[in-house]
Amino acid sequence: MSIFQTTKPLIQGNPNLYSPQIDAYQAAISHYEEFSDFKYRESLIVMPTGSGKTGVMAMLPFGLSNGRVLIITPGKIVRKTVFKEFDSITNPEDTFWYKRKVILDRSKFPKSYLYQGFNSKDEEAKQQTLRKLNLSDIVITNIHKIIGSSEDVNLKELVDSNFFDMIIIDEAHHAAADMWQKTLDYFNASKIIKLTATPFRSDNLKISTHEYDPIFEYTLAEAIEDGLLKNVVKAEGIPGKLNFHDPKSGQNYSLEEAKRKLGNDWVNRTIAMDEACSKQVINHTKEILELKRKSYPKHQVLAITCNDEHAQLVTSWFVDCGLSCTYVSSRLSPEQIEIRLNDFANGQYDVMVSIQMLGEGYDNPNISIVSIFRPFKTLSPYAQAIGRGLRRIHGQEHNTVNNFCNVVYHQELGLEKLWHYYKSQEEYGEKLKKQVEELSQQLSFAFDEIGFIEKKPVLGKIHSADLDPNPITVQIGSVSSYSSNGLGAQDSFTTNGYEQFKHATYNLIIEEQQLLQEKIEKINDMERDGFIDKDQANLLIQNLESTTQEQHNRSFDEYQKLILSETIRKDFTTWMHSKLDSFFRTSVLEKEGFELHEKENSIDNDRINNIGYIVRNFKQGLYSTTKKHFSSYLPEDFAVAKKRFLEKLDYYFSQYGQK
Repeated sequence: MSIFQTTKPLIQGNPNLYSPQIDAYQAAISHYEEFSDFKYRESLIVMPTGSGKTGVMAMLPFGLSNGRVLIITPGKIVRKTVFKEFDSITNPEDTFWYKRKVILDRSKFPKSYLYQGFNSKDEEAKQQTLRKLNLSDIVITNIHKIIGSSEDVNLKELVDSNFFDMIIIDEAHHAAADMWQKTLDYFNASKIIKLTATPFRSDNLKISTHEYDPIFEYTLAEAIEDGLLKNVVKAEGIPGKLNFHDPKSGQNYSLEEAKRKLGNDWVNRTIAMDEACSKQVINHTKEILELKRKSYPKHQVLAITCNDEHAQLVTSWFVDCGLSCTYVSSRLSPEQIEIRLNDFANGQYDVMVSIQMLGEGYDNPNISIVSIFRPFKTLSPYAQAIGRGLRRIHGQEHNTVNNFCNVVYHQELGLEKLWHYYKSQEEYGEKLKKQVEELSQQLSFAFDEIGFIEKKPVLGKIHSADLDPNPITVQIGSVSSYSSNGLGAQDSFTTNGYEQFKHATYNLIIEEQQLLQEKIEKINDMERDGFIDKDQANLLIQNLESTTQEQHNRSFDEYQKLILSETIRKDFTTWMHSKLDSFFRTSVLEKEGFELHEKENSIDNDRINNIGYIVRNFKQGLYSTTKKHFSSYLPEDFAVAKKRFLEKLDYYFSQYGQK
């Protein structure tokens, strides 16, 4: 049996994990419980950079994969960054599983292999590679090593189509490209999970493969609101008098004349390449850096440029202004790039100038200023550039100057429209959190208690509650109901009894982790004091970890059955919230409007806003069909519910239109 089935992870209630990491894992469990058909083998998870995507990848195989797992990254830098979290052979204590106490026994860590190709002329190297592949539980590589230019080193040419049971794709907005699609078409993996911080592609090809995607979406707004990422602030270099010379015509123009006669694109490109305009941005960048370093001396700058020559120019301009600076580009050798990135990460440079080399997966939380020296026409690369500066500096208060990302660029680069995408994110996050909280409350009520929907009562109407000062709203028959298959009807005699039980169970997990750590520290103290040697200490720790993991494994199955229904129910609420939010972004209907109450067949005389009306109408239809409360739903019931909810939204689109 696969190690991913025999080893039980500590995920629910683990205080070392971010909430969206747990929710994303739950969403994957729910999706494959609900939709086992092969056509739903692909699923999409959307999470911003810095909110724990790599950790989610490390958790996903457990309980889902029945064999080997392939993790595909878009490039070498990402591949190396990801592998550090999985390297259980040479650096087990640096793995995500160890640092976050997801697996307590290091001997139960999956064996991970970083596939980098081999010398195609060396038969022994090929056989050695095959042995490593066969012994591995997880294989990590970048897309070019699977189906690249040299067939001799392609992973696809080394293993058969059934070699992997599960494929995880990092930065999945690449996945619609031809090279990626050929990879997915070749392998018969039963589950393919795509993760991305950027749920759109520059070529407009779809990442989603079915109507239920994304199975989980955690927005940038929510991550900022939850304190997982830096907030974003912007400053523009504003010109005084700005004149242009067109070498083609020999004419001189003012700013407005140049825009009118030569076009905004011409102005944007000229500004990007101009030394005086760039140095205005550089000087402002330096001022911000010096200010922020008064609080935290390790702040650094990432500068984004147009091309290799431009990168070298901007590097020299930063040096002219008194900042240490280097650059990376595709024209450098891999060894040169690695040396420069390591030196930057170790604080030897104030500024790193890049074209797109530090796009995805580069992890350096000290980058807190992003200076942009090029125009962008699409959101994806712009979002990726700013994303490099969003990782939190841990140990610093969230709202201090240290956990803000400053974005600096010239006013005439034409980036204002793209900036507006970020400008409203924190406020949007507050609204999203409130909405999902209200939706969760709505779905928890029995059908005939559905008066919870957001309402604006009609003035003068007498409500039954006004006539009875102590109305009884709890049905006796719904208390402590029980489903024989163990998947539904979790309840308690008190309103929060089940929640209290769940948190008590979570506390046991926390205590389990703390007790293990305390015992390990005592063993380390004994070694330091000379009572035992290093080998004896390692053996004691291994036995302790193994015993603790076995105890957890024995209790896991019963606990998993207990929480599975809650997991799927919570995932449905989160998924429904995501689809509702997407619906109202494109529908002519507004969340707080009352068109549906006024034009559809109203359920009662209370004015119910559009979002409340949709939820209520949907629940009414489900209840009349199934005669089940949500607490009694099985996985297949939630699959039907998702299908009907999408049909309901399609109906409102067809009746009322889109923006």
